[in-house]
Amino acid sequence: MVTVLFALMAAGVCSAQWYVGGAISYGTQRLGNDSDRARTSEFSFTPRVGYVFNEQMLAGVQVVYTHGCVKSDVVDTSFNMGGIAPYFRYNVVSSGRFTFGFETELSVLSGSTVRERQKTWSVGLGIAPVVSFGLTEHWWAEAYLDLFSLEYQVMPSENGPEGSAFRFGLDADNILSLSALRFGVVYRF
Repeated sequence: MVTVLFALMAAGVCSAQWYVGGAISYGTQRLGNDSDRARTSEFSFTPRVGYVFNEQMLAGVQVVYTHGCVKSDVVDTSFNMGGIAPYFRYNVVSSGRFTFGFETELSVLSGSTVRERQKTWSVGLGIAPVVSFGLTEHWWAEAYLDLFSLEYQVMPSENGPEGSAFRFGLDADNILSLSALRFGVVYRF
């Protein structure tokens, strides 16, 4: 009985379409009015591993690393954050080598500011349209546009929460600033 179970599991793994890959993004944005302008920049790297269920559905997990900075007349700080983000993608349209779908991810990140070592953590939910292009049978190029996000971020201190932020909405400003555009490559086995 156990041998049959292992044989079925091995057959499922051998016929499965696993993939590995990653994405990078860099964005910069100006915030505020003319008297109090701040400039933010952010670089992120997200290696991922996943499983293709069929041509329309795939799921996986990615490791997230982000480095960013905020500079203004009042603030000059940078931060590093890392964590995991499981995701699920549903491809809506496939035409030749192109696919278009939507990917939803749940991210759990923690990190700190570089100089002050102030700890922070966040939990987020995002939905992004994704365009994929099959370069070869195994290699795929992908582009993601993080438009919708729901995020809760906390910067705790020893005496209780020092600060928190709750973000919700459709972030159309990122379309023009490229802050939410990620490019990636995956290899399907």
